[in-house]
Amino acid sequence: NSIDTAKQEGLAEGMEKGMELGIEKGMKKGMEKGLEKGMKKGMNQKALDIARNMLADGVDINLIMKYSGLTQEQIEKLK
Repeated sequence: NSIDTAKQEGLAEGMEKGMELGIEKGMKKGMEKGLEKGMKKGMNQKALDIARNMLADGVDINLIMKYSGLTQEQIEKLK
């Protein structure tokens, strides 16, 4: 029956477009999360580098904690 065939074709086309849209949204969200995670990692690495330099210059750990946002444990690992 041509009506049933048209329904099946419409359903298949709708499912295909829905899957494409879902994949596109998923990829976009994944890229955004990856970028955010990468930026956070980069910022943390920069804080560690600065703290390492401050330690080398003999700056007190409390000041390093205050200005870097790192914990005492993180700073101690740099020694």
